[in-house]
Amino acid sequence: MLIFTLEGFTPAAISAYGSSWNRTPAIDRLAAEGTTWNRAITPVTDPLEQWDRWANTLAGTPQANHIVVITDDPRLLERDSAAMFEEIILLESDLETAPDADDESEAIDIEDTSIGRLTALAADRLAQGDSVWLHTRFLTHCWDAPRELSDDTIADEPSYYDEESGEDLPAEELGEDHDPVPFIVESATPPNHSITADDDPDWITTWMRTYGCQIKLVDAMLDILGSVLAPDETIVLSGTSGFALGQNGSIGHRTGPWRSCHLHVPLVCSGGSGLRSRLVASADEVAAVIGTRLANPSGDLLPTHLFACENVADAPTEESKPEESLPSNPSSPSPTERVITQHRSVPIAITTNDWFYVPSDDQSLPSDAVERCHLYLKPDDVDDFNNVVRLRQEEADRLHQTLLNEFHRAE
Repeated sequence: MLIFTLEGFTPAAISAYGSSWNRTPAIDRLAAEGTTWNRAITPVTDPLEQWDRWANTLAGTPQANHIVVITDDPRLLERDSAAMFEEIILLESDLETAPDADDESEAIDIEDTSIGRLTALAADRLAQGDSVWLHTRFLTHCWDAPRELSDDTIADEPSYYDEESGEDLPAEELGEDHDPVPFIVESATPPNHSITADDDPDWITTWMRTYGCQIKLVDAMLDILGSVLAPDETIVLSGTSGFALGQNGSIGHRTGPWRSCHLHVPLVCSGGSGLRSRLVASADEVAAVIGTRLANPSGDLLPTHLFACENVADAPTEESKPEESLPSNPSSPSPTERVITQHRSVPIAITTNDWFYVPSDDQSLPSDAVERCHLYLKPDDVDDFNNVVRLRQEEADRLHQTLLNEFHRAE
């Protein structure tokens, strides 16, 4: 089997998740033939802690210690959870091994990229019959994907709209002091930027296009790895954290306030009956999927208990379901109707089938200042655009009390 996880992996750039500006055919095929969770939420903000949770859950499966871990993240070797694996192979990226090198030019060929070298090693071990967990943080450390992977490799000459004449002006008529926004960013250093009023709004599109190019590289690597595996062998693709692409004025990994873009991750796996879970689920279900396959290689990959209701209309509502029947253990791999996300062991957000609730940026629990919190309607408000806390005060009060109860329970 292949477990493929990435730090800083957002569904926003995957066409299987509805992206209209970035095509990912290999991930699309995996999603079409397997199972997709479209609202998988990480219960922790730290991607390393999320990796720990998956590894610790798998530790209860006897076959798990035979998984070969291949990674470019040296921090994994320092985690206590790494002890359960007999073999961890570290291939650090060029940005890590040669920090003084010029990072203004991306790799020439995909096999020369950091994830390309990881993929080559993973493909070799898969061909030998090993199960592989490939984990990379290149999306947060080294954007070395060849830029020709972008849908539009040749950009039009930059032009800017003149409101008085109603015509586009070529860049050279704007003066020498004007710095046009590039079509795509050539630097391999990922952004970490909070958008200001002085920033050209076209930068968001440029960063989205550049990030999308990295995801196309991921898609190409998945296609290569999938070709090594037999059709009935397992592939699990997911992320340990998300990535902001302009939502709430931020571009980068864990940049800006905690919002859905940082907590919502892809979760796609082969097998199953093509069902899509349209209700919120914990990203820890990754471990449940893998554990099920390891424990019963010849059985069903995804038994029905791993799914929330297929039809939202058939699902019990928060109001109709007793509080005590909701999962109290955030590490439970079973489907949930709410996911409480913790930051440094403090609950900072709650996602339900209908809502995403998070305290304001300068507020931490415990606090009773509900009016300064943020409440977003889900799944309609994908990018947390419209804070409706004043319109639905009763929902905000209820969700805030849930977070407070979780905080006191953890104490």
